[in-house]
Amino acid sequence: MKRRVRDLSLTVLCAACYAGLVYVLAPISFMMVQVRVADALTGLVPILGIPAVYGIALGVFIGNLYSPLGPIDLLSTLPSLLGLWMIYKLRRVSVLLGLLSYSLAVSLWVAFMLYYVTEAPYLIAFIYVFIGVTIASVGLGYLVYHYASKIDLFKALTSEE
Repeated sequence: MKRRVRDLSLTVLCAACYAGLVYVLAPISFMMVQVRVADALTGLVPILGIPAVYGIALGVFIGNLYSPLGPIDLLSTLPSLLGLWMIYKLRRVSVLLGLLSYSLAVSLWVAFMLYYVTEAPYLIAFIYVFIGVTIASVGLGYLVYHYASKIDLFKALTSEE
């Protein structure tokens, strides 16, 4: 029971942090030239596990309620969930590879959305989005992972009781 409450609390906390960062940093969180700083939270997936996967995916959904692309951007939850799952599965192999996989999955989808909604050239949109997502998830996300893994609070949250 205690673990389920902890996991639910972590899920809600991750969702709130992600959505809050997207909302506060909306000018740089959407469209072709973006660095969605909230993606730095992907660095918590190897540490917090499945609660972070579900929480960040929920945060993507909530954050995208404000998307200038409209309701289609709510579908971004699915490729984000896939990318987050890849981070989780690759956490013992290579955290960087997992974060890069997330960047690729999200960028392929967002480039398609931009092509579909704004008629932006797909390849150009992919390149721009991939650079921004990679800066946020691989660059900032790895820093979050590196430093959070050294913090006692995170060690306590992930310990089996």
